[in-house]
Amino acid sequence: MKKLYFLFLFSVSFPQNFFAQIHLNALKNDVHGWENIISQKTGFNQDTAALKRHLKPLILSKAKEHHILYHALLANGYAEAFDGLNKKSEFYFTQSVNDAEKSKKLPLQIWTQINYARYLYKFREMTRALPLIMNAAAEIEQMEAGKILFPGKSFKTIGYYMGTIGDNEEAINYLKKARQTSTPNTSEYAEILDNIGLYYYDLQDINNAQNYFDQASVMSEKIGDQIRYAKTLGNLALIEEAKGNYESAIQLVKKDIEISEQYKADQNSMFANTLLARFQLKDNNLKEAEAAIGKAEKTAASKPYFKTSELEILKLKLEIYSKQSRSGEELEARRRITVLEDSLKKTDGDLPLSNANLMAQKTKYLQNIRKTEDELRRESSMKKLAVGLAGFLMLIAVVVYIKGKRKEKKRQVMYDIKIADHEKEKAGYERKLSEAHETLQAQVEYLRNKNNRIQQLNTEIEEIKNSTSSYIEDEKGKLHDLLQSHLMTEENWLMFRREFQKEYPEFYQTLKTEFPEITTANLRIILLQKMGFSTSEISGLLGITQDAVKKSRQRLKRKLGDKYDQLFTIVFSES
Repeated sequence: MKKLYFLFLFSVSFPQNFFAQIHLNALKNDVHGWENIISQKTGFNQDTAALKRHLKPLILSKAKEHHILYHALLANGYAEAFDGLNKKSEFYFTQSVNDAEKSKKLPLQIWTQINYARYLYKFREMTRALPLIMNAAAEIEQMEAGKILFPGKSFKTIGYYMGTIGDNEEAINYLKKARQTSTPNTSEYAEILDNIGLYYYDLQDINNAQNYFDQASVMSEKIGDQIRYAKTLGNLALIEEAKGNYESAIQLVKKDIEISEQYKADQNSMFANTLLARFQLKDNNLKEAEAAIGKAEKTAASKPYFKTSELEILKLKLEIYSKQSRSGEELEARRRITVLEDSLKKTDGDLPLSNANLMAQKTKYLQNIRKTEDELRRESSMKKLAVGLAGFLMLIAVVVYIKGKRKEKKRQVMYDIKIADHEKEKAGYERKLSEAHETLQAQVEYLRNKNNRIQQLNTEIEEIKNSTSSYIEDEKGKLHDLLQSHLMTEENWLMFRREFQKEYPEFYQTLKTEFPEITTANLRIILLQKMGFSTSEISGLLGITQDAVKKSRQRLKRKLGDKYDQLFTIVFSES
């Protein structure tokens, strides 16, 4: 069976029409206080400005722990507003994780890592989520459940990730821990039972799978969670399929679809319609299979993070077209499948998930080395030395890997801060120019500022090329873009020329009447030189080499002949 993703909400839910600021006065700065803050509801959807106002007491607090929560909750808010990966969320998630690490508060370290991983998981960045999940899993084992922030949700997140990368036994282990720390007869408890059943199903343990599906179904119906109840029906349909009872499977999944559509649970309707199409295909009912797959496809195409579902749907469509000899549509489906498979290789496709599983197994093996120390002490000294050395080297490799990733994150943040500072400075001196009523003196000062920034950016670009951060500029190219933005644009030139004409009308008129051979390119160099700009400064402002400036003068000299000396006598005169 194709692995299903279990999409879950961020730890903060967002009901509508709640705009009060978050409350801090009555809260302790401990696990219970932090849970209270995180649990306070907001309802801003895409209104991130209102969200910032709501969270403002956290950033104004003297407690550094509140700042960590501010960044984490703001990151969640941007993720909800964009409904996808975005730079704002990435920045604030990274900030929260780094600050939590500096705080040495283990509950916050675990929660911020899981919070960030949940965002990456939802939007299919499985490999990037791996180190966060593995770090959290290693650290959470050191703590009592009562000292963990939202233990049920935390164990559940780790369990879902483990299941997605194919470690079903570990997924069941963490979900059982989540069940122990969750409240019975709740939607969350029923969800955990349902998903334990799914992981047993993936292990082909049909009896245990059916047992957990039945428990989840009874509980969700009892508490009135109709959407979860619908999901359990779809999962029970899988059991009937495994037993060869296709008619029963079809009836169960149709009931799942009916309830899901009634409650507008689009994602669940998509999964259920995909199942129905698969069952109908096995029953050779192609017409109903195509109708079901059409409904599923509409939802799959609505979100970029439904690509895995879209791929499964297309493969079912391909099977239908093949059986009906619809060659044109079959070819089109194959092309789309190829595109999707190429895309998924970079995110949540089979290859990254296999790699993630392999990396997880290696990390777990390194963590288990400590458990074998007692046995090693009883072995010969040479064997202990050899095994200990191997373990030490492997541990060093993990430390180097983790530190490397942290340094990489830090370099990314510093790069973004540097870009922001440059952009702020650029906006500042452009604002000063507008306030100075665009005089020639203001224009010259503005161009000198530009020239200084160009030299600084050239230096920084050269430095970053020779550093370990060179890949960041290669990927983003923001310093290069800033450099290009500082070059003299046509608009800058026209403003400068206009103010120059006002200040030096006779000089400008002499150039136009006495030296008609001067081109616009020559004129730019001459006017800048008149205002005291050096060859290197002119080349920087115009985005050309110093040799190009010199060659331009040489060509002009050949063109003017004896008049060339007269021209530059005028240029360097004080009038």
